[in-house]
Amino acid sequence: MKSKECLYGVKITNNASRRIKQILKNCKNLRKPLKIIAEEMRKDIRKNIDNEESFEGIKWGKSKSAKKRNGTTLKRTGRLYNSFTIYSDNNVARVGTNVKYAKVLNDGAKKGELWRGSYSVKQHKRKVKYKKRNGEWAKKKKSILVKAHSRRGVAPWGDIKSYNFMGFSKRLNEKIVIILKKHILKK
Repeated sequence: MKSKECLYGVKITNNASRRIKQILKNCKNLRKPLKIIAEEMRKDIRKNIDNEESFEGIKWGKSKSAKKRNGTTLKRTGRLYNSFTIYSDNNVARVGTNVKYAKVLNDGAKKGELWRGSYSVKQHKRKVKYKKRNGEWAKKKKSILVKAHSRRGVAPWGDIKSYNFMGFSKRLNEKIVIILKKHILKK
């Protein structure tokens, strides 16, 4: 008795072959979907600022400034909100800003983390209270000369809260997958 071989296979039809070639061709040119993705990323950042929440959906408390003027957090002048620019090409989609304080507001900072060092103090006059010979305080202050000197210090502000308005949320990741699928699987 001859043994029979057990064969299992798939034959790719012409239609399937053409479809695979089309999918591979679509994968090579991602310029259009990446431009759409970059725009979606910018919209997501602005939506987070509008809703006063992090990209994870965690609500921020109102900032002192927003409470004082009955406004919204991170939107006083609109400089940060309107500064987000997009960049995309065939391989990447990015959103960025040239506002220097954006990274600190997004990530937060502890007191003294941003700046620690020495600075120069110019020669100046200072008015000081003094006691007269009889032990009473003088009504007028006396002016004294303070020589120029250097001083060590840290940034004068305390902890800066992180707002996390930039980042990839579950909602944004799902949008990105849909955009890429739609582009790659188009005919």
